[in-house]
Amino acid sequence: MEPISWIMVAIIILSFALPLIKKFPVSQSIIIANLLIFVLSFYKIPLEDLAFRPSYLLTSKSYTIFTAMFLHGDFYHIFFNMLGLLFIGVPFEHEVGAKKFVMVYLITGFFAAVAYSLLGDGNSYLIGASGAIFGVLGAFAAARPFKKIVLPLFMPIIIFLRLPVVVVALLYGGIETLYTFSGVTDGIAHTAHLGGFIAGVFLSPLLKIEMEGRRDLSPEEFAPFASGEKEKEILQKAMDADEKEVRDAWLSYLLKEIRCPKCGGEMEYKNGLRCKECGYSK
Repeated sequence: MEPISWIMVAIIILSFALPLIKKFPVSQSIIIANLLIFVLSFYKIPLEDLAFRPSYLLTSKSYTIFTAMFLHGDFYHIFFNMLGLLFIGVPFEHEVGAKKFVMVYLITGFFAAVAYSLLGDGNSYLIGASGAIFGVLGAFAAARPFKKIVLPLFMPIIIFLRLPVVVVALLYGGIETLYTFSGVTDGIAHTAHLGGFIAGVFLSPLLKIEMEGRRDLSPEEFAPFASGEKEKEILQKAMDADEKEVRDAWLSYLLKEIRCPKCGGEMEYKNGLRCKECGYSK
C-alpha cells in the first residue's frame, strides 16, 4: 500500500482505540476520523488500496469492506453522511452503549457491501459510510421505534424536526427500496443502503434484550454523588428538564463528571450507579 493509505488505516484504527483509552463516544470518534481522512484525500484518494469492489469479496483485499467506509468522494458525500452519524449515530450510541454501537456499525457495513456485491450493477468501487449509517437507522428503529430524534430538513432555511425514529426509518428505507427495485442508476449505491438497513433490523433483537434490562436514569440516584458546584448545577438542569430525552442527556453528562466518594474512580450506570473500580454504590 502507499504511505497515505497506511496513514488512513492508522486513523481508522485510532478512531476505535481512542474511546478505549479515554472515555469518548465512538460515534463522534468515527466522525472525526472520516473528516481527517477526507482532508487527506485532497492529496489523493487511494481507491486501489482502501475502496471496495465486489471482486474483492472473497480475496485478500476483503478488508476494504471496512476501510471503504471511511472514504468519501466529495464534500456533499461526506457532509450528508456525517450529518447522519451525528443525528442518528450519536443518540443510538447513547441508547445502546459503545460496544453495541460498534457491533451494529461494522456488521451492517459488512452486509451493505455484500448486498452491493450481489445486487449491484457492475464492479465499480464502493466508498462511504452510508451503508453502515442505514444499518444503524434500521437497528435503532426496530429496537426503539418511538424514540424521538432530531432530523434536519434543508429548505430555503434549515428546519429541525423531532420525529420518532421509526418514521425516519420508514421514510428513508422506503426511498431506498424504491430506488433499488426500480433499477435507478444515479451513481449512488442504493443496494448497499438497503442491505445495511435490513441487516440492522435483523440485529435489533440483541439490542432489545439489553434495553429491556435497563432502568431509566433517575436524578435522585445521582444526588448523593453531586458534591461540587458544577455537578450540582448539572443535576439541577436535569431535574428541571421537562422531557425525558433532555433529562437523560444532562444525567449522561453528569455521569462523566462525578467520581466515586470512596476511591475516586469513574462511575457507571448499570441498573443503578456504581464505581467501575471498586464497585461502590448507594
